Order: sequence, then C-alpha cells, then structure tokens
Amino acid sequence: MDAAVLDRRTRMHDECIPPDLVDRLLALGHADVVRAQALAEDGDWFCARAWARLLAGRGELEEALRVLAPYVGTGWWTATAEAARLLDSGGRGEEAI
Repeated sequence: MDAAVLDRRTRMHDECIPPDLVDRLLALGHADVVRAQALAEDGDWFCARAWARLLAGRGELEEALRVLAPYVGTGWWTATAEAARLLDSGGRGEEAI
C-alpha cells in the first residue's frame, strides 16, 4: 500500500467501493464481502474503515486496529486519525495522542 495511492483512491472514489455502498452492504448482511475487501492485500479503505468500526463497536478493538495497521503503516494521515479515534473511543486516549 502507498499513502499517495490511498489518498487518490479515496478522494476520487477510484478503484474502491464507495462508502455509501459499503454501508449498504453491511445493512443487507454482506459483512463477509466488506471483511474480505478490508483484509485483501491491496485492500479497500472504505471497507477497512467500516470493518474496523464494526469490530470496535463489538468490543474487538485490538482486531480493529490490526485491520487498520497496513493503512496506518503507510503514514497516511486519514488512517492514522481513524486509528486514533478508535483508540480514544475505546478508552485509550493516551495511546491515541
């Protein structure tokens, strides 16, 4: 993964599943599709974000952070901010900072 590619894909909704469609897939019970796209080698950011949020909401914060780790590892600020938000929501504000 590359931060510049991630940024372009998300801004342009190019080569990714748009966030509204990700939400719809989850609402219709297709979590397996979202999970697969989130964890794919060249993963989909919007799927990863939604999957991580779902995991965190179920109390699986460590797993949620593992989902985001490849994106955070690129240095892409959007992913880093999302991981920090999940940490903070999970009562780990100091780590988020």
